[in-house]
Amino acid sequence: MDKKEKKILITGADGSLGGRMVKLLADETEYEVVAVSSFPEKIPHMLAREGVKNLNKIIQMSSEEMFRADLTKFHIAGAVHFAFSRAVFPKEEIASSLDYSLAAFRKVADSHIQNAIYISSQSIYGNTPEWRSEETVPSPESVYAMAKYAGEKLFESVYLGHEELQHTILRLDIVIQSQNLVKTLCRNAKESGRLVLRGGKQMFSYIDADDVPYAILSLLNGKKVWRAIYNVGPNRMRYNLVEIADMVKEAAESHGCTEVEIDFSEDDIALWAGMDTGKFEADTGWKPRYDIRQMVSRIFEMV
Repeated sequence: MDKKEKKILITGADGSLGGRMVKLLADETEYEVVAVSSFPEKIPHMLAREGVKNLNKIIQMSSEEMFRADLTKFHIAGAVHFAFSRAVFPKEEIASSLDYSLAAFRKVADSHIQNAIYISSQSIYGNTPEWRSEETVPSPESVYAMAKYAGEKLFESVYLGHEELQHTILRLDIVIQSQNLVKTLCRNAKESGRLVLRGGKQMFSYIDADDVPYAILSLLNGKKVWRAIYNVGPNRMRYNLVEIADMVKEAAESHGCTEVEIDFSEDDIALWAGMDTGKFEADTGWKPRYDIRQMVSRIFEMV
C-alpha cells in the first residue's frame, strides 16, 4: 500500500464501535482516520471518551461534508460503515439509517475507494437453531434485523457496478456491551445478590466490543481477496441462560460479593444464537482475545 494511502474512513465514528475503531487505528497503527459523524459535535467527546492520543492523525468530518467532498483527494485506503440506528431506536430512525447507508455506499464506491466494509449483524439469521454459516438462509424477525439485511442488499447492489473495488459484509455476533441480559444479571448480583431466571434453554453467543476493531484490522491488513460475507465472533461457542447466570455468580463472588442466589423457573422458551466463523478465522488468523468468562467479568466491573 502506498504510504500516502494510509487513511481509513469511518462512518458512525462517534459510536461505541466506531470510536474504538478510531482509537485502534490512530494509536496502534500507521493509518490516519477520516472520522465521520452526522453529529460532528460528538466526535471530540468520543476522542476524549476513548482516550485517543494521536489526535493529529484524525480528520474530523460531518456527514454533509463527506457527501460534498472530493474523497479522491484524501487518499483513502479503506472505509468501514458503522453508522446505523440501534435496535431500540424508533422505526423511523432505523429506516433513516438505510437512506444514509445507501448514500454512503454510493459515495465510497463512486470515489473508487478500495476495501469497503459494511458492518451487519447476526440478527439477520433470526431464531435458527443450527450453527449459522454464511450460507444459512437469512430469516430476520425484527425491524432492526430486516433493516440490517436490507442494508446488505443495498451494499451488494451498489457494488454490482464496481466489481473492481474490494468489499465485504461482516455479520457481527452480539456485542456483549450492547445487550441488556448480562448487564442486568450483573447489576442484580451486585445490588441484591439474587438472580431470577425463567426458561433456561435460551442460547447466547457474544463478542466483546474491544475485539471488534482488531477483527476489522486483521481483515484490512490481511488477505488480499475477500469473500463477499464473513461471520465474525467466537467460532461455534454458545451458552444457555443458566450457564450465563452461573458465570455472573462466579464473577460476583470473585469480586468480593456475598454468595449470589439463583432463583430458576424452568420454561420452554426457544432462543438460539451461535455462528460458524471459521472462514473469517482462516482468512485473517484473527481470534477473540476475550472468552465468555472474561467478558462477563468485564461487564460486572462496568455496571
